[in-house]
Amino acid sequence: MPAKHSTVYPLRRYSFVGGAATLLVVMVSWVAVRSVEPARPETRIPLMIQPTMPMLGIDPPLIPLAQASDTPPTTPPVVVVVGPGVGGVGTSSKATARWTPSKAAPKPPGKATTKPTPRQTTRPPTPAPPAAFSGRYTAGTSWDQGFIGGVEVTNKSGTARTWTVKLTFASNAGVGVSNTWNAQLNRQGNTFVFTGGQLAPGTKISMGFEATKQVRGKIQPATCTIDGAPCQLG
Repeated sequence: MPAKHSTVYPLRRYSFVGGAATLLVVMVSWVAVRSVEPARPETRIPLMIQPTMPMLGIDPPLIPLAQASDTPPTTPPVVVVVGPGVGGVGTSSKATARWTPSKAAPKPPGKATTKPTPRQTTRPPTPAPPAAFSGRYTAGTSWDQGFIGGVEVTNKSGTARTWTVKLTFASNAGVGVSNTWNAQLNRQGNTFVFTGGQLAPGTKISMGFEATKQVRGKIQPATCTIDGAPCQLG
């Protein structure tokens, strides 16, 4: 009995050792085949590599997709930012760029600026020089169909000059001058023009006339002027 047990145990030990050796040979062969066979692209496992350059403190370049124009775009343009990524491969991210008008962009219309109109200063009218002569009409003797009248003329200027007196009577008076003195007569309708010679400065002269009329009572001229200035009616 003791001899039978000593024969069975060595056989079992050898069988276990042989199986383990066979399994080891198979595993070594499989590892050798996998190491020699090239890895397929779809089964390749990416390896993470730490970048050599620090990621902080680097300003990624901006690549604008559209240039600025004179008119603001309806949608903000997209700018692609390229920077270092994992394994040296760049990664992109989207950023919104602000629109800035170009230098040639026209200025927005504003309020029209108008220059102030220079104020025109109007000078006061130059006063007319004083009349060189003054005149005063006087009525003389009057009767039913006639009368005598005259004008006293005074030279107020500093030089000797001629003078002109104009007397105008109403048309219904029917006045007609028949005789005159110290003046020459010229009739213009209902106006009688009396012209005198040179009169020295500061001196006076009385011109007179005799006239007929068709109305009763005293009569006076409607207007009396001397060199265009009004006379005084006495």
